[in-house]
This record gives sequence, structure tokens and C-alpha cells, in this order.
Amino acid sequence: MKCLIHIVAVLALLLAGCAEKKSPLDAEARDSGMRAAAALVAVDHTDTMSMERAVMDAKAKQSVYALKRDSAAVRAFDEAFRSYLKEKDRPLYNSIFPEDKKK
Repeated sequence: MKCLIHIVAVLALLLAGCAEKKSPLDAEARDSGMRAAAALVAVDHTDTMSMERAVMDAKAKQSVYALKRDSAAVRAFDEAFRSYLKEKDRPLYNSIFPEDKKK
């Protein structure tokens, strides 16, 4: 689980510097982020290998937008991913994003 937290923390840091503009891929990125988060929530939380695989799959989906150099779509993916996790599985959200516990 510790490795999972580190992977997601790196993902969050990479996404933190994104610009505030819109992208034509925003809707697609948001949908992809929500689906990736839903896949993570569906995994048995005691199966750390499956959890890590789900996080890596989410990172791979997010990286499609990073490779297109579409920082707005990257941000949209991240926001949707975080929002879904926060709403559907608060304990998992808090363990992945401990810096957001106060929010």
C-alpha cells in the first residue's frame, strides 16, 4: 500500500503544474479519469498488487494526454479521478491523497 501511495503522490505532483486553460479533450479526459477511479475502487483493497496495477493503469490512461502535451486534459483527468475517489471511497482517497485530508 505504501508503494501505491508513492506512485499516486508522484502522479499528483506531476499534475500540479498544469495550466488553467480548457482543452477539446476535457470531456474525454474527465470520463477516462472517472472510469479509472471506478476501476480502482472496484479492486479488493487488501490485494495490493491489484491495487498497484489499477493505479498504474490509471497513470497510463492519464499519460495519453500528457504525451499529447495537453496539460488541461491532464488536469481534467486528475480532477475527475480525485473527485470520484473522494465521493465513492473516502478512506481510499485519504490514504492516497493524505495532504487533502483537511479539505
